Amino acid sequence: MSLFSAGCLFWLERLAPLFFTVAVGSLVYQVWAVSKRPAVMRTWAVKAILTVSLVLNVLVIGGWIVLAIRYR
Repeated sequence: MSLFSAGCLFWLERLAPLFFTVAVGSLVYQVWAVSKRPAVMRTWAVKAILTVSLVLNVLVIGGWIVLAIRYR
């Protein structure tokens, strides 16, 4: 591993809590934004996009947690 990639890995590990916080914040914002829409504007497409986004974010966060536990 080169010195450059080791430095990048070091900073990525240090910034992981920030990435996690931003991901959780974006999930909360998405749910809030959809819930504030009038019921007529909450079509099945909007709900499907929100659901897919939530599932993907939960998978990414779960993967991050599993990798953090596995490689500690």
